[in-house]
Amino acid sequence: MSNISLSLKLGLIFSAGFLLACQSTQLPSTAKHATTHEALAQTYPAAIIEPKLVRDAIKIEKVLNERQDVPLPADQKSYKIVAGSQPIIITAPHSVRPYRNGKYRFSDGGGTAAYALALAELVGAHVIYAQYENKTDANFEDNNEFKRQLDSLIEQVKPKLVLDIHGSNPMRSYDVDIGNMNGDAVLGQNELVADLIEQLAKEGISSISYNRFSASTQQTIAKFASKRGVPSIQLEVNATYLMPSEGSLEAQRFAILLQALTRYLAEDVLDEGAVTL
Repeated sequence: MSNISLSLKLGLIFSAGFLLACQSTQLPSTAKHATTHEALAQTYPAAIIEPKLVRDAIKIEKVLNERQDVPLPADQKSYKIVAGSQPIIITAPHSVRPYRNGKYRFSDGGGTAAYALALAELVGAHVIYAQYENKTDANFEDNNEFKRQLDSLIEQVKPKLVLDIHGSNPMRSYDVDIGNMNGDAVLGQNELVADLIEQLAKEGISSISYNRFSASTQQTIAKFASKRGVPSIQLEVNATYLMPSEGSLEAQRFAILLQALTRYLAEDVLDEGAVTL
């Protein structure tokens, strides 16, 4: 028998077997459609971020970005706390310029606080962020009012997670760098990182760096919270995701990241199930 005829016979055998298998397992058309719809809805859930939320975030970003060299008003604090309803704390300590080693350094941008506030609005988290410059750096040293207030908030809220938001140079090669003190800051709950990476990937955010900025060197917020028994993650987010005021593409990236973290906190950390409008 030639190789050609053998190939034809094998092809016919496999084709016949495939047709029989399909006939034996064929579902009614309505069932097939329902199954397909459910699978699609689970794999590609409806978007949850509305443009208004991004427009509101842009306003906050712009206000904070304009506070460089603005003295602390007598009736204000350098930080601001926005209370939530869920056991999660989100921090943005570098939304205005921090003061380190005798001088002000660059800010991570007002978008970090705007992002923290938008995320908290969606999931009910508590937020503490820097709103005025005050010759301190809450992610570098512990002796400041930001850390004292965070300490009190941790005692009060007893959070499941402290999520510390930072902006990273737009020329960095990653979308998000996940810092957890090389694993120590999550206190053995490694699924917190795995679930985060999975939710980011679902939204198309796949360039992930792990512990490029580990949060282990200085007196970081992740270190501070984990010492108090709270799993903590520091996110260094590429600035292109945290500058929604810069244009439509940046605004969309802000919304995409916001959707990813909303689903992560609601579904994986709080275990509340799928997020819907």
